[in-house]
Amino acid sequence: MRYDKQHKTAIRQRILDMATLRFRSEGIAAVGIANLMADLGLTHGGFYWHFKDKEDLVAQACQQAMQSVDQQWQQQMQLATPGSKRLSVAQHYLSIQHRDFPDTGCVAATLAGELSRHTPATRQAFTASLQQQLATLASAAEQDGDSDAPP
Repeated sequence: MRYDKQHKTAIRQRILDMATLRFRSEGIAAVGIANLMADLGLTHGGFYWHFKDKEDLVAQACQQAMQSVDQQWQQQMQLATPGSKRLSVAQHYLSIQHRDFPDTGCVAATLAGELSRHTPATRQAFTASLQQQLATLASAAEQDGDSDAPP
């Protein structure tokens, strides 16, 4: 039976979502492809229709997770009153909710130590996403009127 493109896209997203959650909560090394796919009710072999290998999944899961955090920061900035955008982001980042649930929290805090042992491509994907987050923080500083904010 052939599946349409939307089905393949939806399955790929389910794999990414589960991997993102499990990598942050358990660590990259602790998550195997076979048990990840089994948790989703999918076969191990089906993984390779969506990703080249585990390293490809790690890079994409990290990017997705960091983009999600960046989007949360941008939402905090939009809701913040003028002059308190950085404070709003910091309060969100340092909240008990963020601290106590690493599976939805900061990727850098939970995975940076492990990522140092991954391929240059994976580290580069992580670094690019981290640079985007830094740009968001710089934007918050600029919007707050901080003249010392980096360009």
